[in-house]
Amino acid sequence: MSILSLNNMNVRFNTDDGQVHAVSDLSFSISAGETLGIVGESGSGKSQSVFALMGLTADNGETSGEAIFKGQNLLTMDNRALNKIRASKIGMIFQDPMNSLNPFLRIGKQLTEVLQKHKGLSYKQAFSESVAMLDAVRIPSATARMSQYPHELSGGMRQRVMIAMALLCKPELLIADEPTTALDVTVQAQILTLLKELQREFNTAVLLITHDMGVVAQVCDRVLVMYGGRKMEQANVDELFENPAHPYTRGLLKAIPSITEDLPELLTIPGNPPSALFDTKGCPFQPRCQQASDLCKTTTPNANSFSASRAIACHNTSMIDFAVGGTAA
Repeated sequence: MSILSLNNMNVRFNTDDGQVHAVSDLSFSISAGETLGIVGESGSGKSQSVFALMGLTADNGETSGEAIFKGQNLLTMDNRALNKIRASKIGMIFQDPMNSLNPFLRIGKQLTEVLQKHKGLSYKQAFSESVAMLDAVRIPSATARMSQYPHELSGGMRQRVMIAMALLCKPELLIADEPTTALDVTVQAQILTLLKELQREFNTAVLLITHDMGVVAQVCDRVLVMYGGRKMEQANVDELFENPAHPYTRGLLKAIPSITEDLPELLTIPGNPPSALFDTKGCPFQPRCQQASDLCKTTTPNANSFSASRAIACHNTSMIDFAVGGTAA
């Protein structure tokens, strides 16, 4: 059963240059204990989609559609109602822990106030649970860390503090927005392993925002590929990597460096992402797609379901038939 369902969610920003179409008609769902990865280039709408459902869009932002969390539409809630859900029901790990943590407050203060505000614990109880959570995320000398400031910790340690903060209230859904950005590969592997262990322990649903397909392959159950603010493809992680259907998904996978092939240069997707200032007709990937037809220029494809786990937004049916078990090349 889904813990969160997005139905035709749209996110718009009104600017002096016009209206920015950040997210358009986005639909997906996630179940308890599942990890759903959302991938795509910068500007594809990944982060704005989760900011919208958390009520964190900028003042000039507008949202429409539905984001149903346990029977309630998050998009129609006011801040007071959302504050009862944020942290306690839905936790979020932000992209840059150095900017997300308050540089003027000790780690202990930032952790304990979460429990005091959302769980009503005393300072003594909140301190004890915070130390226990720092232990759970593998931070050594946890009690001593409570008196330190963010700048006294390494990047990996700060990210672990952010994970601890997000998990303190045992949320049912954890949103991780690029949780391994700027970390070296060793620390990145540790953070991803930690997230999987904590997910198994608490049966938390994890919504992982990333541009790294290697991270997706390592930790996700299902994958949602976004481009130009729209869903391009959705599939189980194994079938996506074994048989990608959408031309954009294929381009992303081909751009990954290979450890078995000696390529003279990395493959790239020619062209640039579309401007979000224009609600263009047709498929947003059409100007960069080698399989584009005249229909792609005039009609936006729907993300149609072709199996219980597969949805693809593409007019090129031969590519789709091949991906879902047909014989087309």
